[in-house]
Amino acid sequence: MTHLHLPDGVLPLWLWLSGWIVAMLLLWRTGRSPAPQTIAYQGALGGLMLAAMAMPLGPFEYHLSLAGPIGVLLGPAGAFQIAFVTSAILALLGHGGITVIGLNALVLGIASAGSSLGFRVLGPRLRPAWALASSTAFGQVLAGSAWFAIVWVASRHTPLPGAAANAHGHSHEGLLMALAAPLWVLGLLVEALVAWGVGRFLERVHPALLPGAPPARDAGEVAA
Repeated sequence: MTHLHLPDGVLPLWLWLSGWIVAMLLLWRTGRSPAPQTIAYQGALGGLMLAAMAMPLGPFEYHLSLAGPIGVLLGPAGAFQIAFVTSAILALLGHGGITVIGLNALVLGIASAGSSLGFRVLGPRLRPAWALASSTAFGQVLAGSAWFAIVWVASRHTPLPGAAANAHGHSHEGLLMALAAPLWVLGLLVEALVAWGVGRFLERVHPALLPGAPPARDAGEVAA
């Protein structure tokens, strides 16, 4: 649960506006003038995130976010910038309203930052594939908690789509949240599995991309 597929007008003003303000403050705080190579690297990873999140998997409109691997490879600051741009593009494509861009960027940013922090702890102790999978799962737990918190707060103020009242006037937000929980667990496992594959691939092809890995040696150094 790293994306809010909610149209404009559903969330209360104070909630989505707060998300925008915090997101813009973080963009200002993390904004800098990186090297051209860094911009190209961010752009390539951002394209992967956008492609993954634009293609639903299965009948539940679930999609990968790749927030874990991207957070590990870029760090929290670079990953949040990508999360904001991706959320904005997806909103223009109909994946959530314009008003929830800030909140979506924050949820994705939490997943990326949590994964980056988890990899710093687990990277020296586990093989890259397992460290990346475990840190991705940790980031997804944090992001999922934020997602559930946003939905719960929103449901207290504005009935969410599909949360109709029953005969006694009680809404079904609790039932919807209960149904979303197992899907969230399934999504967490899928994200961790994909992260394991990414870690396994990088371990064999280019381990120097992973934080804490020794820099790759060129042919001359190897021959020496």
